[in-house]
Amino acid sequence: MKALVYKGPYRMDLEDIPEPDPKPDEVVVKVRAVGMCGSDIHGFSGKTGRRYPGMVMGHEIAGEIYRTGENAGRFRKGRRVVVQPVVYCGICEMCRIKETSVCLNKRMVGVNMDLVGGLSEYIAVPQRNVFPLPETMPFTHGVLVEPFGVGVGAVRKSAIKKGDSVVIVGSGVIGLTILVAVLKKSPKVVYMVDMVKRKLDIAEEIGAVPVDLSVHDPVQTVLTETGGNGADIAFEAVGITSSVQTAMAVTKTGGSVVWVGNAQRMIELDMQDAVVRQKAIQGVYCYNDEDFGNSIDIVAGDPGLAARFVEKEVSFEEATVHFERVAKGEEELLRGVIVLG
Repeated sequence: MKALVYKGPYRMDLEDIPEPDPKPDEVVVKVRAVGMCGSDIHGFSGKTGRRYPGMVMGHEIAGEIYRTGENAGRFRKGRRVVVQPVVYCGICEMCRIKETSVCLNKRMVGVNMDLVGGLSEYIAVPQRNVFPLPETMPFTHGVLVEPFGVGVGAVRKSAIKKGDSVVIVGSGVIGLTILVAVLKKSPKVVYMVDMVKRKLDIAEEIGAVPVDLSVHDPVQTVLTETGGNGADIAFEAVGITSSVQTAMAVTKTGGSVVWVGNAQRMIELDMQDAVVRQKAIQGVYCYNDEDFGNSIDIVAGDPGLAARFVEKEVSFEEATVHFERVAKGEEELLRGVIVLG
């Protein structure tokens, strides 16, 4: 089968690799669409060190059942599905409390070297890692289930309450999915901080108050709007020092900050502010199966919103060119989608 194999910074080659044989509890999915996630884009450029030569990337995957293992009879051939890419053991301490995204033995499709990702014609995954897609949902919308799962999971694991004032720093795909999930908790107000007007406009359409940090000081803006108190809770959805510092600074004494962004390994932080003002910091990673199922409902329930997220569709053969364009900043997309077959 054909697969795009990562060779190093800014290079993926289309190669023939063996077609997978399913283990007894696995299914083989014929990949129909793959999202161009920011973590793959940054990995492709070599900036993060989390993608390795020889691997096949891609973890936002929609497709159809192609083959099944002898103990995996839940889905018929041709059933439309979306892949939940976190492969968990089901027996460790974290799995027992349903926090499978931080399974002590987890692996991730398209992230770990031994799990071929969606930039291939077929992938093999455990049967429990595939979820049925509504028949009316396009595969290109199905790839959004995974990033929406991140937003749903972040909000579930947060301390948000009805009537809270909320700040989200970063209006990329993850920030916007957090916004959608936050609004379901009936907050008093949600401020979205970014400097890209196009993304802020989308956030405003969804229901946020946009704060353009290229024009306004976000900290002063939030403090003014909240009577000098700051926000009850902030979500950081970028993962760099400046955005973390902003999220911390806009949060009130006794408030909480949820870190979702995952770009920069080391950051600089005002520890005294966090300690003296008793700000709770929580890191969150991905989602569990319930979050993933709920995100299917969100994407299916608003096709118009999903269409806003998918800003470009490209063929398998064109994928490397578009990865390079986005990685070099020559093209900016909320979500590009690679379409196979």
